[in-house]
Amino acid sequence: MPEVLVRCYAELNDTLPPWRRFRDSRFALEGVATVGDLIAALALSVADVDLVLQNGESVSPDDPLRAGDRVALYPVFESFDIGGTQRIRPHPLRTPRFILDVHLGKLAAHLRMLGFDAVYRNDAGDDDLVRDSIAGGRVLLSRDRALVADPRLSRAFVVRSGDPEEQLVEVVGRFQLQGLLRPFSRCLRCNEALTSVARADVLELLPPRVRQSQTEFHCCPSCRRVYWPGTHQVRMRAFIRRVLRIDFE
Repeated sequence: MPEVLVRCYAELNDTLPPWRRFRDSRFALEGVATVGDLIAALALSVADVDLVLQNGESVSPDDPLRAGDRVALYPVFESFDIGGTQRIRPHPLRTPRFILDVHLGKLAAHLRMLGFDAVYRNDAGDDDLVRDSIAGGRVLLSRDRALVADPRLSRAFVVRSGDPEEQLVEVVGRFQLQGLLRPFSRCLRCNEALTSVARADVLELLPPRVRQSQTEFHCCPSCRRVYWPGTHQVRMRAFIRRVLRIDFE
């Protein structure tokens, strides 16, 4: 039986049988004619695969397989460039934007705190999430494997932990967000990027004690919520240091 040699990298190994994980393994070509057929036969989703190398050359899911080929499958790259190679999808994300399912509200708030664009609605159905992920070029985060496996999706990730702090560590690590953090630059309520405003422009929105003690203000252009570097930021900085082990000015 004609065979190819296949190897999967990083989290693509999670659902493979142990004897295929993190190593070259032989795969019989019976009923498998293309790269896409091979991905499906390995019980992987094309949504999870961003780069395929066939004998060292980047290929698409439609490329044919030949006996003796060496095939390497790589997961979605979100935050770094892989050069001029041919991806499964032509337009990779450089700074990931997210959409989260109804069970990940705390994770959405944590991502916004770090400055990431994280859309969340507590009434969004599966079809809404898929549609908005596709339309907005957003990575869909969910704990629902069936939802993440939806063939319409091109950017999706299964969040494994049920703990919001562990979820944050998982997502920051998976998408290599450590160097992209911009804490306190986004509205925690609306997800809008904050704008710097003069004290006089928001004076009527400030508590009396803040009017006297603070001079630096940012405002959400959507809900008009005002932010300043008070004790809440001190607590959030401590949270980031504790959970992510990241320090910053």
